[in-house]
Amino acid sequence: MIIMSNTLQDEIINDLTNDFPNITDIKKDEHSLTIYADDDTLWEIFDVLYKGMDDVEFNMGKDEKSHIVIKT
Repeated sequence: MIIMSNTLQDEIINDLTNDFPNITDIKKDEHSLTIYADDDTLWEIFDVLYKGMDDVEFNMGKDEKSHIVIKT
């Protein structure tokens, strides 16, 4: 697992929201970033992130909003 500082997490959030304006929310905690957006945007983000990071999960389900989790 990659350990990221709060500053690095904030930079990632800033980059993602600039590159993908359809992101509706990003939740940050000590060990992860959770990104919420429409399904098409999430697929685009996943495609970009999956190539460069090991700890990326794409969650689509009926019981919760679709989202991507980046383990930090």
